Amino acid sequence: RDEGDQLPGVPVGNAGTPGTPRTWVLELPAGLKTLSLNSRLHWAEKGRRARELKNAAWAMAKSRRVPPLQRAFIVVEYQPPDKRHRDFDNIPPAMGKHAIDGIVVAGVLPDDEAGEYVAGIQYKIGPIYPKGRLVLTITEVTS
Repeated sequence: RDEGDQLPGVPVGNAGTPGTPRTWVLELPAGLKTLSLNSRLHWAEKGRRARELKNAAWAMAKSRRVPPLQRAFIVVEYQPPDKRHRDFDNIPPAMGKHAIDGIVVAGVLPDDEAGEYVAGIQYKIGPIYPKGRLVLTITEVTS
């Protein structure tokens, strides 16, 4: 079974093994319009894209039944639609901020405050995916 094929409400990995953190993979719908730290979008278009990302992350967290967590480590992976060069510190952080806001609204985390609730965030560019998509991997931090 692939991590992307997990059942709703069932964490991936060895969640039943003592000492193994629970992990959820949220694959946002392909084709959402990207945000970039370098883009010069009109404020209304930027807000529209941010809202779409936030709503998609909220809906995915709810559908996967991610429970409330006190603290988590989050990997934000952008899977681009083509082979063009992209910097991992441009698109993933710009899109990830709004997606993380969505999981906070879904009740997964009390807040997105770094250190207290978010142990860390890793941004990366993943494999090519048709139309492109954002994938969030949320790993519970218990210590």
